[in-house]
Amino acid sequence: MNVSKWFLLSLMLLTVNVQSEILSTDSQDAQLKLGLELIQQKNYQQAEDHFQKLKLQYPSQVTYLNNLAVAQMAQGKTEQALESLKAAMISDKQFSVTQKNISQIYAYMAAQAYAKALDKKVTAQLPGLDSIVELKAAQQEPQTIVVSTDKNQQKKSDAEITSQLTVVLSAKVESWAKAWMKGDVKSYLATYSEKFQPGGNLSYQDWLAQRRYRLRNSKQVVVSYTEVDVYFNAEKDSALIEFTQKYQTDTYQDQVRKQLYWSLENQTWLITREQVTEKL
Repeated sequence: MNVSKWFLLSLMLLTVNVQSEILSTDSQDAQLKLGLELIQQKNYQQAEDHFQKLKLQYPSQVTYLNNLAVAQMAQGKTEQALESLKAAMISDKQFSVTQKNISQIYAYMAAQAYAKALDKKVTAQLPGLDSIVELKAAQQEPQTIVVSTDKNQQKKSDAEITSQLTVVLSAKVESWAKAWMKGDVKSYLATYSEKFQPGGNLSYQDWLAQRRYRLRNSKQVVVSYTEVDVYFNAEKDSALIEFTQKYQTDTYQDQVRKQLYWSLENQTWLITREQVTEKL
């Protein structure tokens, strides 16, 4: 084959690949539009089924996960919607739409619990969650994940990896709580990433100073946690751990629902974000 023919063949193959990528993107846009139309038409079960299929193809796509939650919540499937939103948050922690939707669900659940405690009929309406109308960049994930346990690499199922990592992170949370109770500043801060994002207007350095002061000056600290839920992203390099935390010192006590976001950095799981979602 001469140079001219080789060049023409290469150009044709390149054109086909580019067109395929465009078609793929167009197809995803069309699938998103269809799902949004189903929600708008209040065909919530069909919309849920539609976004469930898209979730299987693109497990890290925040848009599909969020809109799946919209369809689920519209049917009163509170727990399923919350789980879908948490999966979306792991994929993109800064996505404000997802954060807002989760806050709405927690407010609804709190209203339900309050009414039940007073033995009153629940009158709170299902919150209408916000849909996302644009795709976020995401890649299709493989069905199996390759991990290295020693020099030999082995293929393990997603369920096996999730189970193993859950054990690892559960131990991390236990160590974090013990260091906090002991006032072990070094061990406690070692569980946090240098990329940690403090809440409010605190800088990372101001947060460090604040935590050092409080750990050294709080007395008789008792930290316990229950009702633990663990969620992983598709790549299994980020996780969200949510639990009910009871905190008590010699002068103060509270109970909250807390979230810890963990990321795998240089083969070490570290906390990148921490927030209280509900005061109990």
